[in-house]
Amino acid sequence: MEGVDQVRTRPGGRSAQVRERVFAAVREALEQGETAALSIDELARRSGIHRTTIYRRWLSTEGLIADLLIALTPVETPLPDTGDLRRDLARVARRVVATLEAPISKTMLPLIAGTTDPRLAEAAAGYWSSLFAHTAEIVRRAQERGLATREVRPIDAVESLLAPIYLRVLVTRQPTSRAFIDNLVTRSARMLAPGPEEKA
Repeated sequence: MEGVDQVRTRPGGRSAQVRERVFAAVREALEQGETAALSIDELARRSGIHRTTIYRRWLSTEGLIADLLIALTPVETPLPDTGDLRRDLARVARRVVATLEAPISKTMLPLIAGTTDPRLAEAAAGYWSSLFAHTAEIVRRAQERGLATREVRPIDAVESLLAPIYLRVLVTRQPTSRAFIDNLVTRSARMLAPGPEEKA
């Protein structure tokens, strides 16, 4: 997940300290791929925060992960700007592959995908919406420069590029080879190529 190790801290006494220590325990469990370590009892042991305090604030593991996602939203990861749309798309695609294949994502994403908790579902929707809207800036920028057609919505272009990556990593478990990424980027670049009347 983008920025899971860079949760924005909030000022304020003991409440902020509790949140920081529990989040640190959550990140450690996710990074180690230990789903069992996300139980309230285990997080209490790892963080040194009493389980009653954790339960009163978050109610469940799902509530904790929802709060973590809220802390990561909006997404503000720096975007590539090489002046070449295809190159920028390729860099984003490779970064997403690396992120999804990291242990923390492999532990966290199945929990999010399979949740029935409305808080976590809402937090996840907000996170993904922010991530895709932020990444779409690459396409918007190219459109303003006359390097991409305005006939395609930037977010649609980003979803078209990234959805097959998520499918392979999380569902079909197929390899995300260099050739696979190159083909995705090539298709996206072709889809975004400006028509003759749009070229500056």
